[in-house]
Amino acid sequence: MSDKENWELEVSSPFLKKLAWILVVLIMAVHIFMAIVVAVGDTGVTVTKADQWGFIGIGLVFSFVALSLLRPHVKVNSEGVEVRNIVNGQFYPWEIIHGLSFPQEAKWARLELPDFEFVPMMALNIYDKQLIAQRVEDFRQLEDRYMPFDD
Repeated sequence: MSDKENWELEVSSPFLKKLAWILVVLIMAVHIFMAIVVAVGDTGVTVTKADQWGFIGIGLVFSFVALSLLRPHVKVNSEGVEVRNIVNGQFYPWEIIHGLSFPQEAKWARLELPDFEFVPMMALNIYDKQLIAQRVEDFRQLEDRYMPFDD
């Protein structure tokens, strides 16, 4: 069995989770309100029940997009680091990782790769104020343990 199942550190952003659910509530409230209000009064346009349900359906679509903020996470073990942001996830072995950086103006940490490339790590978000320092420290301890030294 691969060591990829034995994660020593798993990080996700409580801020992004909270933001996602707040957005869902706001989006649905606005679209339900619009579905109700659009049928009130006579504007000269015929509004059917299908139109009203359409507003709610569009709200659901936007809500599912907002829920994509629940996806970002970082997992670390002896083989490497898995970074999943909103769209896709990728596993990076320790052999190609050059470290973790958190630039001064950045909103989230970066996994440094060869040739000055990097991968943003949305799960290590600056808005998780109380947790971010400890999570970066935990990552760096695993980095010290597993990342090979440069020759």
